[in-house]
Amino acid sequence: MSTPPPVRTFLLVAPYFAPQAAVGAYRWIKLARKLVPRGFRPAVLCATFPEDARDPELLRVLPPEVVTHDAYLDRRILAARDGLTALEKRLRGSKPATRGPARPIEGLKPFRDLGDRCLLHGPHAAREAVELGRREGAQAVIVSAGPFSCLPVAAHAAHRLGLPLVLDFRDPWGLHESGAAPPRDAAERGRHHVIAALEHRIVSRADHVVLNTRGALAAYQERYPFLVGKSSFVRNHFDASLYDPAPASPEPPARFTILHTGTLRNDTRVDDIGRALRRLIDRENLTPADLVLRQIGRATEYERAEIASLGLSAFVEFAPPIPQRALLGEMRRAHVLLSMFEPRVVLRIAAKTYDYIASGMPMVAITDNGEVDELLAHRPDNARIRPGDVDALAAVLSSHFDRFRTTRALPTPVPAPAEFSSETAADRFAAVLDRLM
Repeated sequence: MSTPPPVRTFLLVAPYFAPQAAVGAYRWIKLARKLVPRGFRPAVLCATFPEDARDPELLRVLPPEVVTHDAYLDRRILAARDGLTALEKRLRGSKPATRGPARPIEGLKPFRDLGDRCLLHGPHAAREAVELGRREGAQAVIVSAGPFSCLPVAAHAAHRLGLPLVLDFRDPWGLHESGAAPPRDAAERGRHHVIAALEHRIVSRADHVVLNTRGALAAYQERYPFLVGKSSFVRNHFDASLYDPAPASPEPPARFTILHTGTLRNDTRVDDIGRALRRLIDRENLTPADLVLRQIGRATEYERAEIASLGLSAFVEFAPPIPQRALLGEMRRAHVLLSMFEPRVVLRIAAKTYDYIASGMPMVAITDNGEVDELLAHRPDNARIRPGDVDALAAVLSSHFDRFRTTRALPTPVPAPAEFSSETAADRFAAVLDRLM
């Protein structure tokens, strides 16, 4: 009988973590579940705001060895914020809040704003991180960023505890695509210099840096040659055990169904898919009884207006977010799974892509990131379309629609490659920790 590996504890500074039902939380929820059987015990400092969407099931699926310490946030700052909000409402009285024009949700934008929602909580979080690391006997510190203000928190904890520091960049920071365009003014130029200096200092102090795409790793090693030999990439991934089982033979929908999951933001616009659908609908003389685009996740009046301007309101269903466990069933009831990024995004891959892979269903990815081709290779009818190429997108959707019209059946799912599973990702992260601990 083999001896189980010794359990080694690491401090994980992860503002996004269970029970938050947010895309930023899932990477480390999955890794925490898979690292425990590999002999690692995460002690997690996280930051759940009162208004955050929550899924209590995400706490229940964590192994009992995982310590979740939801104490990143300074309650005094939260109380002051709530007091200011209440005062503003009293001063406004019965007048409705002034609304500007509809705008899309904005993702990370470090070159437009140096702060983030966790910034003011940093000093409190740094103290909590040190105390948690000492109490749990941590042997390393890992930080899951963004928000990027958590990086100094983790660096401080690693320094005070005398432990190796691992940076896990879920998104690029100094190489974020929001900084690709020339600075608009002196203030933005200043932010570029500040971010470059901060990133260089923290990356230099790290014992290992993890990126989540091969392209991001290559870009960071080019900017910081000293990272060669102390950096790697660990992809996002799917955890098949987090989904409820899907029916073996689900009832096919009566309409050709395209599914997009997750938040619609300024970098995931509906322009291309809307114009491609308009062409397909007009060419085939389709009605809402023939085709539907389902959007499961957050959307704003901006996207609804865009859809309406194309005359597609009757062809698009907006549904609220659903729990992670329900996702597989929804994906298996769609004919095509859609992801999209604007042209500037070439170092990131949409996290939903890995859930789509788990489903085994056909995918269409609108992105300029050629690395995505590796994630689509397991199914011949998967396709990557460059942003703005509406002709190609319409042609791909037309071929899927033709198959639906002929068979009226759902596509047969294919096995998901293990390369993109949480088990593979955990093996790679465990190898990093083995070297440092």
